[in-house]
Amino acid sequence: MGSSRLLIFFILPILLVLDPLAPTIADDHIDEGVCTTRADYCWSCSNTNNTFNNGSIDKQNLNTLLSSLASNAQINSRFYNFSLGQAPNKVNAIAVCRGDVAPKDCLTCFNDSVSILLQNCTNQKEAIIWAERCTVRYSNISIFGVLEDKPVKFVPSPNNISNAEQYKQVLNTIFGNLSEKAAAGDSVSKFAAGHALVPVTNQTIYATVQCSPDLDKQNCSDCLEESISDIPERFDGLDGGRVLRPSCYLRFESNPFYDPGADTLINLPDDQGNNTSGNNTSNITTKVSPPSFFRLALSFCLLILSAFAFL
Repeated sequence: MGSSRLLIFFILPILLVLDPLAPTIADDHIDEGVCTTRADYCWSCSNTNNTFNNGSIDKQNLNTLLSSLASNAQINSRFYNFSLGQAPNKVNAIAVCRGDVAPKDCLTCFNDSVSILLQNCTNQKEAIIWAERCTVRYSNISIFGVLEDKPVKFVPSPNNISNAEQYKQVLNTIFGNLSEKAAAGDSVSKFAAGHALVPVTNQTIYATVQCSPDLDKQNCSDCLEESISDIPERFDGLDGGRVLRPSCYLRFESNPFYDPGADTLINLPDDQGNNTSGNNTSNITTKVSPPSFFRLALSFCLLILSAFAFL
């Protein structure tokens, strides 16, 4: 018994020293970027070390590229992929409009978004802006057809709900349905919108999902799945929220926010529609972050060592 206690006194300080280091492990839940007061626009600039030199060729290429996007009166689509220059001065840009927005309104959104980016990310080589109706991003590296899940921005609703468990179950069904539809889209549009009623309360949940159309089906599904898994941690007990990533986004609200022409009614499974007790298990699960996992393992180790100490 004396040797077991000695073992505890030897190992315990090591574990306690290692525990504070756990948060240094990369965390996928880091919220990056800033938003306007009403979150009409949110943006994220690249690391401050990754910047253009004033007057450099790549900076000139970027200005020309974004100006041509904002001033192109011939735009009649919701998705554009642009490149300008030769490596190492090449710059790339992607502009995606929400799938239910009219093309002429897309141009307005692109214009406003480019203006905000140029004001707030003056010399950054990578930046992205998420507007309510469109997304614009640029980079000095290749971004076309590449799944990019960072930076990520979470925009929670300020409103709480009382039936959180049922709400989560219905939300899971909605996003499972919409994600499948969006991922099956073509190279021009990967967008889906729909609504469903929460049983008993008859509250309606409206939702949209969208991937950058240059992604293939699997990458689109992976991006949306990652965003869906963020919902419990970021929006638990809330009636709405947005998860914004470079390659995809999702949004849900208790009020309509998209064009009615894009809407679909999503039917719930029979067992879920008849459930009034909230006993069904939702597929929307909470991730365990590396620090939380480390502390869980630490507690388990201490429990085992304590048991040995009294044998």
